[in-house]
Amino acid sequence: MRTRACLIVLTVVATTAVGLAPADARPATPHSSVAGTPAAIHVLSRTQPSDRVVKYTVSTPSLQMSTTTPLRVDVVLPTGYRTHPHQRYPVLYALPGTSSIADTMIDEVKTVAMTRNLNLIVVAPDGTYNGDGGGFYTNWVDQGTSRGIANWETFHNSELVPWIDSRFRTVRSRTGRAIVGISQGGFGSMSYAARHPALYGAAASFSGAVDIFHNPTCRVGASALIATIMTGLNQVEPFAPFGNPATDAANWKAHDPGTLVSKLRHTKVDLFTSAGVPGTSDLGDPSMAAGAGLEAVLHQSNVCFKQAARAAGLKIGWHSWTVGLHTVPYMNRSMKAYLPILMKYFRSHGH
Repeated sequence: MRTRACLIVLTVVATTAVGLAPADARPATPHSSVAGTPAAIHVLSRTQPSDRVVKYTVSTPSLQMSTTTPLRVDVVLPTGYRTHPHQRYPVLYALPGTSSIADTMIDEVKTVAMTRNLNLIVVAPDGTYNGDGGGFYTNWVDQGTSRGIANWETFHNSELVPWIDSRFRTVRSRTGRAIVGISQGGFGSMSYAARHPALYGAAASFSGAVDIFHNPTCRVGASALIATIMTGLNQVEPFAPFGNPATDAANWKAHDPGTLVSKLRHTKVDLFTSAGVPGTSDLGDPSMAAGAGLEAVLHQSNVCFKQAARAAGLKIGWHSWTVGLHTVPYMNRSMKAYLPILMKYFRSHGH
């Protein structure tokens, strides 16, 4: 999401991934008896910078680099959470994008201020280590890279969700749980919602890579994008997360929101995207060109997903602007537009 990532990605995104070395596709294996359960999460530290924000540093056997790198989980509580000890609240899981950390979702995206008057818990977990390229929200095919054990999907869905439910007064049902993501996190939110339909009743993407395989044109762009992030930012094999798109096509399809769109039939889906045209407020911003180019690329991914949804007979919330870059101000715009939609969904289910 950040400028550094945009600049690296845009140098390669116009090329195809043909000729890049395939990942060493070793299957993932269990590494602990508690992996995949809430007991896997070990709290290393806990801070509370304000009445409404709690920040955790955690570890899990599902994510272990060769050097110990802790993970962040930020929780934003509703106003009055502690003064209403019997009230339960719906939860929004917010996934950061490339080169972003959990704090991005509550500091740069003004989630705390925007939710001040909402009966809503927001959980923002890391999706990468220290703001590098990102884990692409999957259990990696190649578990032998310098990233070590890399089971992001297990951490977020099998461990974190029940861990949050055990620590906070949440609505513990799919109609009381939603997921949203920015950029790479937008891929994660849609892929997770499709692959774990019992967990999330609503899912949204802000300028996300929501079709990485289904449409052939978007497949080429996505494979180049992912390969660039992996080699340029994570310094691993280009297709370590999903395997080679030619020889591991089944795994790409199994994680691709565009391919899995029919599994979202009973999910409230909203896409927020822009054509990548700069606004007057963007003039003079050094990140304008990179932000415009990447937003335009990801806009096409959203168009591909919309076409797949229409072909499957799904109705989705389509929120598209002409003006908008792949930068923080426009992610704030999307969050501001999405929260009323989300709260209406929760109210419609009695939460």
